[in-house]
Amino acid sequence: MRKALLFIRACCLAVLLCAISLSTPAAADDGPTGTLIPRARPVDLPLRTLVQTASNDLVVPLAAPAVADAGPTASPAPRAVPAARSYPRGFNTYGALIDYAESVAAAQRESDDRLVALMARQDTAIAALEAVFDPRLRGGLLRARADLMDDATLNALQTEIADDAATGRQLVADGAVAVPAGQWRLPLLGEDTQDFGPTPYYFEPAMTYRGLYYPHFHDGTDIAVAWGTPVLAPARGVVVFAGTMGDGAGVVVIAHDNGLVSMYAHLENRVFPQPVKAGDTVQAGDRIGNVGLTGITTGTHLHWSVWRNGDLIDPLSMIGN
Repeated sequence: MRKALLFIRACCLAVLLCAISLSTPAAADDGPTGTLIPRARPVDLPLRTLVQTASNDLVVPLAAPAVADAGPTASPAPRAVPAARSYPRGFNTYGALIDYAESVAAAQRESDDRLVALMARQDTAIAALEAVFDPRLRGGLLRARADLMDDATLNALQTEIADDAATGRQLVADGAVAVPAGQWRLPLLGEDTQDFGPTPYYFEPAMTYRGLYYPHFHDGTDIAVAWGTPVLAPARGVVVFAGTMGDGAGVVVIAHDNGLVSMYAHLENRVFPQPVKAGDTVQAGDRIGNVGLTGITTGTHLHWSVWRNGDLIDPLSMIGN
């Protein structure tokens, strides 16, 4: 009987020692008592060290969501200010200006989509590595890492995470964001004196809109307010143009998320210093100008136009309720 008990104890001790030898070693930053067990190959480093080394700059800063309860003026994280980009100083026509702004918005949207895809692929790769390195997720302490993934696949995942992190950091440096855009706000509060769409006013030009011809069409919303009233950005974006057009109107154009472009016309361009310039990043609520009486107009008001993927839309449709 005594020999049987000794045999059982010896078996239990052997199982325990085997489990300890297969468990994940403590990370080096777990405190003064944590010891990192040296390994023959880098593929066996703890998951925490592996992932943080490869992708900490990409995962941590971009994963924080926008504050949901900060009020109606809350805005998502701003875009990083990219390296100096050469923006045209002037445009001969409004059409050329908007075409250029749409190209900027389209490139911006493509970069954002690439960053989101990179982060999704990185999450998948990290989840696969967790199943290898975390014994709680791999179905028992006695299962070896090699039972779940061979060295070639493991090295490929590590390389993918590192490459995606480097690409993601460059996209962020160039202004890409992964946090969804917030809800738009009005650029100012005032009297709506002319809505978007067909109009009887003879001074509005003819336009073909969504396949229908209109002899007179207003391509934005007019909001009448006192001269000098601040005009605020309705959403996050990059200023594409801030200056004076050929008709004398002070104009600001912004490229926003999701292929959206907005224009603000008849701004004051002499008394108030221009608060933004081409290439600046703005958040919802940032001042982009002041209402003036510039260009072809009969009174102080803001002319506000919006395009989505090259198509004119009603600006007020962006505000919701």
